[in-house]
Amino acid sequence: MKFMRLLTWFDVQRVIRRETSYGSQLPNGVVRINCFSDALEIGIINDEYKPEINTILKKWFGDWYQEEQFIIQLDIGDSTLPVEFSVEDNFYEKNIVVRPFWEEIAYLESDPEVIAERSKSVHLPEKYETPPGLIAFYSFKGGVGRTLHLAAHLFALLERAKEIDKAITILVIDADLEAPGLTYWNRAEKQQPTLSFIDFLESYHYSPIDREQTLSFLAKEIKKSSKSEGKSTVYFLPACLNDHQLLDTPILPEQLVRTLDGTWECGNALHRLGHAVGADYIFIDLRAGLSEISSPIIFDPRIQRFIITTITEQSISGTSLVLEQIGRVAPPENSINDQQYYDPSLILTMLTPELKQLPAFEDALVRFQSAYIQSEEDNLYSTRLQIKETYFAQELLYINNWEEARSKLRPTSVMKVAFEWANEQLYEQENQNLNSGMTNQSDPLSEVQKLMQICEKYEYAEQGEGEDLLVTEPLKNLATQFQDDLPRVVSIGAKGAGKTFNYIQLSRFKYWENFLKKIDPSQPLRTSQTYIFPLLQSGKLSDQAKNIINEARNEVQMVIGDQQSFQSSDCVDRIKRAISHNSAWSEPEWTEFWIKEMARVIGINVDQTSSLSLSTINHELKDKSLKIIFLFDGLEDIFSDIAANSQQKIALKSLIEDLPNKLSEIRQSNLGVIIFLRRDFLRYTITQNLGQFENLYRSYDLLWDQDSFLKLVFWLCAQSKIMGAEQINIESLSREDLIDKLQDLWGKRLGSDHSKEAYSYAWIFAALTDFNGRLQARDIVRFLYNAAKITVEQSNNIQFEKWSTSRLLPPQSIRKALKPCSEKKVEEAKEEYPEFEKWVETLRQYSVELRSIPFAVEKFDMEPTTVRILEDMGVIYEDKEKEDIARFYMPEIFREGLGFSGKGARPRVLALKRKVLGRGIV
Repeated sequence: MKFMRLLTWFDVQRVIRRETSYGSQLPNGVVRINCFSDALEIGIINDEYKPEINTILKKWFGDWYQEEQFIIQLDIGDSTLPVEFSVEDNFYEKNIVVRPFWEEIAYLESDPEVIAERSKSVHLPEKYETPPGLIAFYSFKGGVGRTLHLAAHLFALLERAKEIDKAITILVIDADLEAPGLTYWNRAEKQQPTLSFIDFLESYHYSPIDREQTLSFLAKEIKKSSKSEGKSTVYFLPACLNDHQLLDTPILPEQLVRTLDGTWECGNALHRLGHAVGADYIFIDLRAGLSEISSPIIFDPRIQRFIITTITEQSISGTSLVLEQIGRVAPPENSINDQQYYDPSLILTMLTPELKQLPAFEDALVRFQSAYIQSEEDNLYSTRLQIKETYFAQELLYINNWEEARSKLRPTSVMKVAFEWANEQLYEQENQNLNSGMTNQSDPLSEVQKLMQICEKYEYAEQGEGEDLLVTEPLKNLATQFQDDLPRVVSIGAKGAGKTFNYIQLSRFKYWENFLKKIDPSQPLRTSQTYIFPLLQSGKLSDQAKNIINEARNEVQMVIGDQQSFQSSDCVDRIKRAISHNSAWSEPEWTEFWIKEMARVIGINVDQTSSLSLSTINHELKDKSLKIIFLFDGLEDIFSDIAANSQQKIALKSLIEDLPNKLSEIRQSNLGVIIFLRRDFLRYTITQNLGQFENLYRSYDLLWDQDSFLKLVFWLCAQSKIMGAEQINIESLSREDLIDKLQDLWGKRLGSDHSKEAYSYAWIFAALTDFNGRLQARDIVRFLYNAAKITVEQSNNIQFEKWSTSRLLPPQSIRKALKPCSEKKVEEAKEEYPEFEKWVETLRQYSVELRSIPFAVEKFDMEPTTVRILEDMGVIYEDKEKEDIARFYMPEIFREGLGFSGKGARPRVLALKRKVLGRGIV
């Protein structure tokens, strides 16, 4: 008998559980055994079994059991635990099913010879017949790279899918409800999830409606945070939506298991959720340690389980313990070979060549293999426990987000192991490359002319030219987030970012449902109609653009029976009068003003209404069965003096902050707003918590990064019908795909493909981007227009015939296009920023020779206020690592237009650009 020490009734309970395999193998004649703090209760069929059971208790507890007195002696003082027998008159025989909990499985018999007998107490789950496949990552200790290995396998699977031109859908779940890592990584993403793992557990466990309907609802929420990777799609389910959720988790995975017939319900629930979102794979990041948060998954043999460990003693001991427990419920080997179930896989990580030479390494392999159930071959490298190795990489010690993980993992052995796995998942397929768009072009110069004409059409949004829309990430986020509810957002962007263009195109759609269909053509046609009403507009619109906007307004006015045509100018006049005549108005009064302006549109007589609220308008809309989204643009024209005029600040603040907040308080509102605002106006308007305000609308921010830059260029090629580019392909193309395809436009490098020149796409992206990392859509379009125009007009000088065999835009035209683009940028900035215009005028007094970078601000007698404004604009950048006073630099997009020389500064400029844009860009 093992060493016995019984301090409390819990120790008595442990003995009972061990001797009965957690109650699954009770002695003959025993119906039940229940241990409590005041007694051990044993239910028997009849009194005839009492002597036999008494003998068994003596065998189990030895001297600690006093059979004459029917008590168990405890080791603290003279305390005892009485044993009480009761005859069960109405009993029925039932099999005790052991559930996937550490405390239950720990008491199962571990002898391989009796595995067959376990089928009575350990019921294997029904295998998954359909996708998704579940892949879980677990570690006994934290800090061993579990989350990084998950990320690597995710990236590898996506990359492999791209290589074989296969579309897959992946759901990633952060199931670590005590120390979530992926959740915090994901907070750097623009599009944030609206559902958490905690929400899922609670909704699934206590579904207020039919469970299938609940799953459908949850799937719809999850899809709001989709991310495209080539043709594939990734959804993310964080552990929590905010930190407070972690502090209040009434439902954990173990609760799903504790339900009736819920032994494997946790895996079933995740599989059903994945099926609802259309996932092919589910990646699950589990809680480390012996936690019941993880146990329902780590014991489920239908799930591919990766256990990550180092070879430190604590990791070896803990991981061996885990493997032993998993082995207790492992399926027969033939089930594994038939691919019905999976054995776990082990990844030894943070290895070095020196560590592998130590005896401890081989000892660890033996211990791990010995801990897990042996195969019939029973050798050290048994296939039942696959062990892989990854090496220590210092760069992996500090990672904050998905992009950092992707970048830092790429050259490591972690990624190599992940790719090996991905290849097993997606069998080798031939990747058929599309024929180059250049091969069949008989007249390349006419192709360039088409591009020039399209870019000229799209350069100025105010013209209302072009009837198509590039589906950018902000627009996709807008459509994804507001499929059922109406939007109440502020879309922020600098001048030229595409605010007015999006405003006009939304007006062109007339109905929100048309916009949703454009963003996702696979959506079923909706019968409902949500009108789009452009309320305020830019003062620089062409007649064509005005016609588009008026057509949208007329749709609303026809349905409400308003015979009088709406005039945006009337609204602007009322705003300006209110600013000049009501200097004492506060935010609430301005909010009421904006509400009245919207009320006028739907026919409410605001002059006869003493008090008006958004709820009033909402009720009016519902009575008329109307839904309306109001668009606001051109606010910079109305509030042109916002830097100095306090009433303009209050008026705008009430519009962009108070109005959306109040709309969010209305359940199922029939009223929505989309406000397009120039970024520089924010610092005058939101004087407190500016970062918080920007984060609130970050998903709809009109920022252009490298991916959106490439997509816009390819979209313009598709609009021009050149290079075989098709718009339908844009979303399915990865960054690498776009870079490859756009080589037909501008070549691989700014020289021959084998030259040492910069990569064309990287040079253009860096040249058009300022030191704040900002890039404007108008600059991209204008640059391509000028490059195409130079190519057409100077085809002989730029040796077009020579380059046309490999590209449409020769290197010379690309280089020459930057200057006119920069000059136009400076002219527009002068119109936009009076302070900038004044500074440009002061430059006239300095000779061209003095205009060189880097420079000292004292050289041009610049005031601190001017320096700050120019820095905010992205015109100048202070290299604070440089001690010399001449440490101010200028990005190319402004430098050429301002006539500054960059001789001798190029190496440092490139270094600064790499710092801002990342390595590999320049």
